[in-house]
Amino acid sequence: MTIYWSTDNLSDVRYLQNPIAEDALATRKMAFISGPRQVGKTTLAKTFLSEPANYYSWDTEAFRRQWSRSPRDALVNRREGPIVLDEIHKDRRWKNRLKGVYDELGHDQAIVVTGSARLDLYRRGGDSMQGRYIPYRLHPFTCGERAAPPLPDAVFTPTKPRFPWRDLLRLGGFPEPLLGANEAKARRWSRLRRERVVQEDVRDIMAVMDLQAVRLLMDLLPTRAAGLLSVNALREDVGASYASVRAWMQVLEALYVWFAVRPYSRRIARALTAEPKLYLFDQMLVPENERGRRLENLAALHLLKATQYWTDCAIAETELRYVRDKEKREVDFLVLRNGKPWLLVECKTTETEPSPHLLYFRSLLAPEHAIQLVDIEGYDRRHPGLGVRVVSYERFFSAWV
Repeated sequence: MTIYWSTDNLSDVRYLQNPIAEDALATRKMAFISGPRQVGKTTLAKTFLSEPANYYSWDTEAFRRQWSRSPRDALVNRREGPIVLDEIHKDRRWKNRLKGVYDELGHDQAIVVTGSARLDLYRRGGDSMQGRYIPYRLHPFTCGERAAPPLPDAVFTPTKPRFPWRDLLRLGGFPEPLLGANEAKARRWSRLRRERVVQEDVRDIMAVMDLQAVRLLMDLLPTRAAGLLSVNALREDVGASYASVRAWMQVLEALYVWFAVRPYSRRIARALTAEPKLYLFDQMLVPENERGRRLENLAALHLLKATQYWTDCAIAETELRYVRDKEKREVDFLVLRNGKPWLLVECKTTETEPSPHLLYFRSLLAPEHAIQLVDIEGYDRRHPGLGVRVVSYERFFSAWV
C-alpha cells in the first residue's frame, strides 16, 4: 500500500498537548486524559514529563502493590516536574486515593491521569474531586490533525490535509494501523484490540459471567454502524435479557467502543426523540462493502472530535446531534453551538444535487452553515440561493480539528 503523507513530521505534538499544558497544568489542576484503547494517551502523557522516573503505570506490578498499600509511599521516589499516573482508574478506590495525592502534592507538581475508559464512569460515588481536574478526550488521527487546532469559524477554509481521507477510510485513525500503512496488519490489529477490550477492559468495569455474549454483541455492532440503535433488536440477536444488553452497551460506550449521536427535536414538528444513532471509534470495523456507512462513520468521528475538543478546551459549547422526523426526513448531523443550530451536515456518496431533506431542515432550523459531503475528490460547489455547499469529504475536513 502506498503511503500518501510525509513521514517527516509524524513526531509533531498531538492536538491536545498545548491546551493541556497551558490550561490544566499551568493552573495546577490535574489533567484527566481519556480515550479509546491504543489511541495514544500514554504517548501524549509522557510528553509532559521532564523526568522519565515520574511515569507510574497501574500495569506495573510493583507500583500497583505499593499504591494499594500507600499512594504516598508509591510516589516517594518521585522527582521534580509533572507526574503521570497511567490507567490508575483500574484501582477500585482510585478517586479517594488520588484526591489525597493531589491535596498533598498538587500545588507543587502537575499531575496527568490517563484512562482507557470514560473517567466520569469511575467518578461516581465517594468524595467529589470538583475543582481539582480538567477532563480531556483524546481521539484518533483525522484529516486535519495538527498541533494548533482551529477555532470553530476557521474550519470552513480548506487546507492541505495531514492524512488523506482515503487512507483514514481504509485504515482508520488509530496511530499504529494508520502509520503502519498496511491493510492486512491493520485488520489484524483491529481484531486483537477488540479481543483485549472484551478480555481485559470489560472485566475491569463490571463482573460479566458471559463474556461470549459480550463478544457476540461487539461482533454485531459493525452491522449497526451509522444506523439507529435498538437495544431490543440486539437483545434478540444476542439471546440475553434487555437489562443485560443495555448494561453491556453502556460499558462498551464507556470503553470508547462506540458512541451515540442523539436526535435534536427543538422546533421540529413530529421529531424523532428517542433512538440515538450508533457509530464506532474503530473505523476498520465498519464493513468494507458498506461504503455509505464507512463514509458516514468517519465523518461522525471527525465531527465528534472537533465538538469535544472545543468543549473540553472551553473554546465553545458544542454538541453533535442528528435530525429526523416521523415522515423519515433526516439529516445525518447537526452541530449545536452554545445550544443553537450552527452546522447541518448530510453525507452522500456521489449525489451532488442538494438533498431535499437538507434543504428542508436548513429552512426550518436556520443554521449558519449547511454542508453536503460527497465522495468525489476535490469537488466543491456552493449554491448561494439555497444556502448549501456541496464539497468532498477530504476538502471539507482538511481544516478541522
